[in-house]
Amino acid sequence: MKVALVCAEVIRESGHGRYMLELARRLAARHEVHVYSHLFQPVPGVTHHPVPAHLGVNLWRLLTFWWRASRAIGREPYDVVHTIGGCCARRDVVTAQFCQRPWGAELARLAADDRRARRAGQPPLLPGSRLRHLYHHLYWRVADLFEAPAFRPRRGKRLIAVSAGVREELVRWYGVPRDAVAVIPNGVEPTEFSAEALAPLRAPTREALGLPAASPVVLYVGDFHRKGLAVALAAFAAAAPPNAWLLVVGRGEYETFRAHAARLGVADRLLFTGFVPDTRPYFAAADAFVFPTRYEPFGIVVTEAMAAGLPVITTRVAGAAEVIADGVDGLLVDDPTDVAGFARALGEVLGDARRAEALGRAARAKAATVSWERIAVETEALYEALVAERAGPPRG
Repeated sequence: MKVALVCAEVIRESGHGRYMLELARRLAARHEVHVYSHLFQPVPGVTHHPVPAHLGVNLWRLLTFWWRASRAIGREPYDVVHTIGGCCARRDVVTAQFCQRPWGAELARLAADDRRARRAGQPPLLPGSRLRHLYHHLYWRVADLFEAPAFRPRRGKRLIAVSAGVREELVRWYGVPRDAVAVIPNGVEPTEFSAEALAPLRAPTREALGLPAASPVVLYVGDFHRKGLAVALAAFAAAAPPNAWLLVVGRGEYETFRAHAARLGVADRLLFTGFVPDTRPYFAAADAFVFPTRYEPFGIVVTEAMAAGLPVITTRVAGAAEVIADGVDGLLVDDPTDVAGFARALGEVLGDARRAEALGRAARAKAATVSWERIAVETEALYEALVAERAGPPRG
């Protein structure tokens, strides 16, 4: 097959981009693969078609990439054109990695909770000023104009949801028939996070960060606001032993959260790394992973933490929670704002080394079942079914 993959950023550092990058790597072994993107991490055997886009402002990027990608791909003779959401006018297979309408509803709830948090002297749940919050609302409304048509089912088209939760969002918010959506999760590369790959990174990373060799380290990866750093901090303060550290990888309002950590009495055990292109050394340095996200269609960092053998504590809101058997290969908290629930789970893994080891071992085994190779094979089968449907029944 001749396949086109369309996404603004096909790079490891982006969740959507990582998905397309891993598909491109594996499909290229069996098919002719072309990638249309602005940012691209070279892949052997894959042809890249650069699509200029303005990446500084999300709304302008959405508009410029859609227009230029649509023109670039034109009527090129592809068997399958696979896009993320509505990022291109031409699409045969659409993956829903994110849904603007349910996110808009959650954004409204976050805004209300954000106002209450600020009045109470708590860390904000949304970054920036009220003007920036209005911009976020404008963005999702405009993005929905492109996304909603992309999710509309028709003959000769396939929809993929990265979790059963996203499939239900497509049903509820877009009126898509449930049987029109295939659930194929995001994956993980088990060898990248194997014990053999990570063990040599543990001591050097801890030493570079100034983390004591014997101290337990809890890892948080992601945006500080939507992903729930305030909850993680409060749970850490309530449950972590005095020698434990909270390691935070990602971007956000650092000083705001440092001040909140000081109020909680844990500022001297909080370490920010900023954004990093490769999180593997930090998974190697950690002993547990916490992720109290408010809205998360999937959350690749969850399955990566599992593959790294860490006991994972997250919320059922995360799509990746569907991979976890609660109490067996991870711990799930129903409400992402439940500080006491996250504190209990954190106390369980930090207070019982054997329990933490068992959870981490089971998590690593479970993560191996959602490898990127499996995701590519399932996606390839969907392509083949689509091509066969278009060809019609065999003659004679």
